[in-house]
Amino acid sequence: MSRLSIGVAGLGHGRTLLGANQPENSALPIRVTALCDTRPDQLEALGREFGITALTSDFDELVARRDLDIIGIYTPGPLHAEQILTALDAGKHVMVTKSMVYTMEEVEQVVEAVDRTGKVLLVTQSLRGRYDFIEAKRACDAGEIGELFMAEAHYVHDLRPVYDYSPWRVEMPQDLILGGACHPIDLLSWFMGDIDEVHCYGLRSGVAPEYPQEDNFVINVKFTSGKIGRIANFLGVVHPPDTPTNSLTVYGTRGTILNGVKSLDPTGDLPARKITAEFSSMRGHASEMIVMMQHMADCVLNGTKPWVGVREGARWSPQGLRVGPPCDRGGRRACGTISDPAYSGVKSLGLRAYQYTVPLSISGWISRTLRTLAMAAWAECPVSWVSMAALRWARLVSRWSAV
Repeated sequence: MSRLSIGVAGLGHGRTLLGANQPENSALPIRVTALCDTRPDQLEALGREFGITALTSDFDELVARRDLDIIGIYTPGPLHAEQILTALDAGKHVMVTKSMVYTMEEVEQVVEAVDRTGKVLLVTQSLRGRYDFIEAKRACDAGEIGELFMAEAHYVHDLRPVYDYSPWRVEMPQDLILGGACHPIDLLSWFMGDIDEVHCYGLRSGVAPEYPQEDNFVINVKFTSGKIGRIANFLGVVHPPDTPTNSLTVYGTRGTILNGVKSLDPTGDLPARKITAEFSSMRGHASEMIVMMQHMADCVLNGTKPWVGVREGARWSPQGLRVGPPCDRGGRRACGTISDPAYSGVKSLGLRAYQYTVPLSISGWISRTLRTLAMAAWAECPVSWVSMAALRWARLVSRWSAV
């Protein structure tokens, strides 16, 4: 069996990949063989615990290692783009935590680099590795609850303890649409397809006084199919009792799935019933990442299409950006709905989103028109310098037209 080697940068969330080296996962065709972190104590402690001797605090040194097939990037989000590009240019495949990148310019650069190098990029949206969600997707695809018409996903998490061990989220700060709501956004997109319209309200609660931006969001979405969904992303809260951190409900014409429980209408001789999916193995990020690493191995060794590849990562990033920039005063973020059919034919990036706030000013209308024309042109000729120039002009105008 072919065995792949991965070097992991960022040992906060990145430490969840180290389960690959545990004896119970010996059949997994990936091993973590090198670590990178800026905290020497963390680096050395985890190296000793998992028997890893290749340790460095220099990302470039990690990427330069010839014995690595994959670079795992689990560093602060704003660093992702540069590190992804460095790894791809060095001939490495990439696993990267969400959000893949943080700006539209970074989206363009990373998509181009993956296309140019032919390397695998997998965005490890970890909830796709959660067993009850995998079972729910199988049941939906099999038609067990009929035609899907609505879904909702919640991410409820008091982040104050997280800020203690990853202070960069406060200092940079992390955008909690791109770094938090991406979980439920990806879940709904996985089940329901591309999102076409978004409406979002954001509020800074003050529960975590050190965090300077909005940390709670209510998001309504409409999918390209015309179906609808709702997202609750509550990260500035005292965690409510008996409430799971992540929750998914999918509504069909013959039944509903709430996390691992199916409620089904009568079928033939069977009465209405509830069916619970239970799994013996542990839950949590460590278990989910083992699933993700097996999937990454399949992508590299067998040519499997990534669940969340570069174009899916590119698509979700601007879906976060499209709800508008954080309010300077940390107050309410209210965003308009968007539906632009011209985007449906885009062949190059597969993007359906751009950033603007409402109401649209004259310059905002110009920006929107230029961007639509550019995307339409790009669909027919992805390398058109005219469309690239129009996109860059549209981005510049949109900065002028903030309201």
